[in-house]
Amino acid sequence: MRQIRTSRFLGASARTVGSARPAPAEGAPGEGSLPRPAAGRDLPVRPRYLGTPDGGRSFEFEATESCRAREALLAIGVARRTAAELLEGGRVLCAGEALSQARRLGAGQRFAILPRELPAAAAPAPAGSPADVSVLFEDEFVIVADKPQRLLVHGDGTGADTLTARVQALLDRRASDGSAPARRAQALQRLDVDTSGVVLFCKVPEFQPPFDALVAGAAGGRDGGDGVLPAGAGRPRMRKRYLALVEGAFDARRAVLRDPIARDRHDARRMRVSPTGQAALTTVELVGTVPFHGRHCSLLLVELGTGRRHQIRVHLAAHGHPVVGDALYGAGSLVGEGLMLHAWREEFVHPLTGRRVLIETPWPSRFPARPARI
Repeated sequence: MRQIRTSRFLGASARTVGSARPAPAEGAPGEGSLPRPAAGRDLPVRPRYLGTPDGGRSFEFEATESCRAREALLAIGVARRTAAELLEGGRVLCAGEALSQARRLGAGQRFAILPRELPAAAAPAPAGSPADVSVLFEDEFVIVADKPQRLLVHGDGTGADTLTARVQALLDRRASDGSAPARRAQALQRLDVDTSGVVLFCKVPEFQPPFDALVAGAAGGRDGGDGVLPAGAGRPRMRKRYLALVEGAFDARRAVLRDPIARDRHDARRMRVSPTGQAALTTVELVGTVPFHGRHCSLLLVELGTGRRHQIRVHLAAHGHPVVGDALYGAGSLVGEGLMLHAWREEFVHPLTGRRVLIETPWPSRFPARPARI
C-alpha cells in the first residue's frame, strides 16, 4: 500500500465517514434559536422547525414571535412568490384551518406547510438506477450523494447518465411504493465531470431558497486576509473541502491563493489567471508528499472561498502544481486514474433545523492511502 509522509494537519475535527449525523454546532445557534434572517431585517425571528409528522408530506413550525402568516413564511426562507402561492392555495394550516396572508400568528403558535406533491404522470422517471446512488446524508429536505468520477451532475442533452437521474430514480422508487411523497431532485452544487465527491440536492422546492443561500455563502464574499471568509451578519456559512493530488513538492504548509481568474480567449474550454479576471480565493494545506506512479506528488486539502469555474485546477496549475491527471491544465492521466480531485468533506449549519451537519465521503480508492492524521 502506498504510504504518505504526513505533515501536521491543521484544523482536524471529528468525522463521520459515509454518512452524517446532525449534531449541535459549537458556538452556533441550536435547534429553535436560529437568528433573524439577513434578507429581511423587518422580518420576525425565524420560526422554529418542529418536524414532519407524516414522512415529509407536511412540515410543522412554531412561531417565535407574533407576526403575519406571510412574514412567518418569508422568515423561514420561502420565496415571496412561493409564499403567496402556498397561502392562496390553502397549504398553510393552523389547527387545521387554512391561513390567509394577513392572518396573525401568536408567539408559540404552531402551523404546518404542505408542499405541492408531484403527480406520478408529471414526474416520469429519468434514465438512471437508484442502486447506483451512494447516499451520504439525507433528511426530509435534502439528500447528499457521492458522485463517481466521469459522471455528469446535470444532463447535457445527449441522454447520458447523470447523478441527478440516479437520485431522481431513487426518489421515484420510494414514491411508487408509497414510502415517501413524490419529489423532484434539484442539484444545488456542481462538480466537473472528472471530479468526484459530495453533491447536495434539494427535495422540496418550497424550501430550496435557504439552501441556495447556504451554497452561495460558501463561494462568495471577501476574506479577512487569512483566507477565511466570515459568515457575516446572519449570512449562512458552508465549508467544503477537496482532496487534490498535485504534481511536485508543494513548498508551503499552508497557502492562500488570490489570483483573479478569467476565461481563456484562445480556448473556450479553459480558464486562466488574469489581472482583469474575477476575484478568486483558494486556501491550500499540505497534508503530505507521496511517490505516485513514479512521480513525486503532494496531497493537498483545498477549500474554496469563491466559486469560479475550474478554480482549484487553475490556481494550482498557475503556481506550478497542476492536479495529477488534469489533461486541460497539466500533463494528463498517468495510468487511467483520471483527475485526482475529490470533494471530500462538507460542513454547514442546517438553515431550517439549526443543527450542524458534517458530511464526509469514504476515502477515494484511486488516491494514495489515507494518512492517519486526517
